[in-house]
Amino acid sequence: MKKIRIFIADDHPVFRNGIKSVLSGSDYDVIGEADNGNAALKAISVMKPDIAILDITMPDLDGIAVTRRVVEEVPGTRVIILSMHADLNHPIDAFRAGALGYVLKDSDPGELLKAVEKVSTGGKYASPAVTEELLNDFVDVIKKEQSNDPFDTLSAREKEILKHIADGSTSKEIAGKLFISLATVKSHRNNIMKKLKVNDMASLIKTAIKKGIVNPD
Repeated sequence: MKKIRIFIADDHPVFRNGIKSVLSGSDYDVIGEADNGNAALKAISVMKPDIAILDITMPDLDGIAVTRRVVEEVPGTRVIILSMHADLNHPIDAFRAGALGYVLKDSDPGELLKAVEKVSTGGKYASPAVTEELLNDFVDVIKKEQSNDPFDTLSAREKEILKHIADGSTSKEIAGKLFISLATVKSHRNNIMKKLKVNDMASLIKTAIKKGIVNPD
């Protein structure tokens, strides 16, 4: 049987070696590796592996950016993203970019094998913690649809950002705390204001205090 050819990209050599160890002695052949996004993209374009396992956070180009390029330029290569982030924004971004798998780095090694097996046959895979978050979010959406309170239409991430806003953090500070871009924070802030139907920061803070997500001084 022809072995499935795999490429690994992660900026930590110890982690790359760990992945190779997990895949050794199986039906998989690790044909190459890289420690940054640009090198990964160039190598994948030439080697055209069956599966590319990409760290979501890498120098030069992150895993999401590499995934988009791979999907466009090397359509025969299927992508699995590795990440420390279980919150929904990261896996949703990964799947939107075209990834077929999303595995948390603190998962049991056997979980990566499950992901590779699933993705190699054209299926999709997400770590159980991620699927649980998706289910919880779905339940929250249903509850919000049944509520007349605009506050209940906020996502968990939007409530988190509202709390930081009410605590006095700037958008730049919030981006640093939550490891997201400044543009993402501003987008969330605008969405929060639209959902709550307010036009100024004072009203936002007043709502946060009223809902108990921040205490008044």
